[in-house]
Amino acid sequence: MNKKIYYLKSDVTNYCSFIQDYQVLEEHIMIRSVEDPWKPFDNKYQAITLELRSNDFGKKNYQFDFSGALEPFFVISEFALTALADILEPRGQVLPVITKSKRKQFFGYYPTNPLSGCFDKEKSVYQVYSKGFVIDKPVLIAENITDDYLFSIEEDISRVFVTEKFKQRVEEAGLLAFDFSIEIPTS
Repeated sequence: MNKKIYYLKSDVTNYCSFIQDYQVLEEHIMIRSVEDPWKPFDNKYQAITLELRSNDFGKKNYQFDFSGALEPFFVISEFALTALADILEPRGQVLPVITKSKRKQFFGYYPTNPLSGCFDKEKSVYQVYSKGFVIDKPVLIAENITDDYLFSIEEDISRVFVTEKFKQRVEEAGLLAFDFSIEIPTS
């Protein structure tokens, strides 16, 4: 039986998202995330400032629970953190972020649980560079996926994957702005 695996991303068509409002000489969080992939941020991490980005209809509001615009660094609402704490906290790092929201609190989330042996090199589309792979179309080996909810793979420095169980938990909690439209093929 093949597991259903999805690419973790957010719905930016219908929901707003966050981008980093970084200062001169401040390194972008996406670059910091991929410099030492899937390793926790050390104690030098300082809360980053986030700017609200409009959805595709030009609306701006904080009526969402998830933003993947800074992947592999994600932004989640306090409601999402509470609903998914048993999944998220053992698999990554919850970090402070700064937003202009007066009513809703958000947190950064960075996964730190890469799996090995899950990348099917024979069936995936990728290029090899001096610093690693650039993966255009991943295919994962289902029997080697040992996590039931959320994971990354060692070969990919930016993608995070989730299972059908994760999707079900998100839907049961009524969390907004998760997008499970991209199913990842497995072998």
